[in-house]
Amino acid sequence: MQLASVLLARATAWIEPVDLNPKGSAFYPDLVKALVSRYKFQEFPSSPADFDEAKGVRFALGKLGDSAIDQVVIYAYGIVLDTRASTAESRRLLEDALRWAAKELGLVYEASMIKRWQYASQVTFYSNVGLGTDCRAFRNLAENVQKSVQDVMREKLSYELTGLLVDYDQLERKHPLGRFSIQRRDNTPFSENKYFSEAPLPTDVHLRILEQFENELSQKA
Repeated sequence: MQLASVLLARATAWIEPVDLNPKGSAFYPDLVKALVSRYKFQEFPSSPADFDEAKGVRFALGKLGDSAIDQVVIYAYGIVLDTRASTAESRRLLEDALRWAAKELGLVYEASMIKRWQYASQVTFYSNVGLGTDCRAFRNLAENVQKSVQDVMREKLSYELTGLLVDYDQLERKHPLGRFSIQRRDNTPFSENKYFSEAPLPTDVHLRILEQFENELSQKA
């Protein structure tokens, strides 16, 4: 497996922002100015309507040192930070921002205030191991579809398994987690062997699972 790119590395800290400002002494517009100054955000809230945490208070296109930040969104239930580096880097930046805000902006923060972390990872990668090549049922399914389409359309097209989805019963929890998926990269010829994958996991764990899956496929192919 060869990693092509990290498209999304999201870390979500489950913490109520109101707890960071328990007495309401910190003025939101002043916080915005300080965040924009430090992180050089190109998009940030600028009107009263933009400060609705139910919809998300969004900052976008920022950086700190050599670390680029795609966006930060403050919700009533937690704070999201996206990069294209790794979920570990996204979490590091978010924790650093909270410590800085507590020291410089008068917010209240301790690491224990974050009840849990949640992650989302999206990557593209190259692999010469086809999906489902070792599974007779998948191969037969593709061949049957190909033959049936040819019979109906009078056109021969090469069908194969193009995606896998691993999920749980979405009704099991109130706040659903993302699905784990692997699929052919959109708008890319099959011959390029390029894939897209997403997972509700840290980037390193996501990549490790993909590598293990590829290795097992190659051993059975």
